[in-house]
Formats: sequence, structure tokens, C-alpha cells
Amino acid sequence: MQTTWNFLDAQTGIVDRLKAKTQPADGSGWARLVGTRKELAAVAEEMQVTPAVYVVYDGFAVLPGSDEYSLQLSHRWLVVLAIGNAASQREAAALDQEAGPHLGELIKALHGYTPPQCNSPLAMSTPPRPFYSPAKFAYYPLLFTVSSIHC
Repeated sequence: MQTTWNFLDAQTGIVDRLKAKTQPADGSGWARLVGTRKELAAVAEEMQVTPAVYVVYDGFAVLPGSDEYSLQLSHRWLVVLAIGNAASQREAAALDQEAGPHLGELIKALHGYTPPQCNSPLAMSTPPRPFYSPAKFAYYPLLFTVSSIHC
């Protein structure tokens, strides 16, 4: 019996991995929310809980070596850390200092992890720059790539 190919199955694995690392069962975690673009879009910015981590699909590239027998893809996944801090109304330093340790933990959790239906581990790539909103929130993106081969 052939299973259905879920083109974006890696997302589930990435979200589960982040939940395990940032929201452990013993309650020692720091992330108040780990979700996807769906959760991010469903709440007004000033009502969101932080710190939060969002996994967002950023597209794919067809890799050299693909042919009519084998499709080799490189998928891009953004992992966005959202931080809110009342002290940030005048400067970004408070947000940056709060984000720094969490960004390190996210990198350690994902760099080298192989999500479901992928043929290689996640590897960091150069992300977009952070965004500092007027509503005292900052968004720190990390970018990971992973390959998959399909016949």
C-alpha cells in the first residue's frame, strides 16, 4: 500500500521538536506558544503571548540532479521567535537581550535534526533581518533548509 506524499510533512516534525525542547513536560520551558503561521495570523499583535515560536514554510528549490526519475528538493523553513517587552518602547536592546538565549536554544534544537520525510538534517541558512514593531514586539527569524528526494 502506497502512502500519500505530504509535501509539507516536515512542519509537523519541526513543531513537535520545538515543543519538546521549549515546552518540556516538567514545566521548565520558556516558550508560551509554539505554533505555525495559522496561530500567528489568528491573533492581533498586541494580544499575542510571548515568548512564542512560529514555524513558517518559506518555499522550495529544485536541486541540480533532479530528472524524470528522481525529484530532489530543498525546502526552506522559517522559525520566528516573537518577543514582547514593555521596556522596549524606547529601544530594542531589551528585546535583543531577552531573545538572545532563546535563539541559541532554537538553533541547538533544530540544526542537525532530520524531520519526517526528509533525507538530510536541517541546516541553518542566512535569515531575513529581525523586525521591530511599533507595538513593542520584535520578531527574530531563523532560516533552515532541508532536502528531500522523491521518485
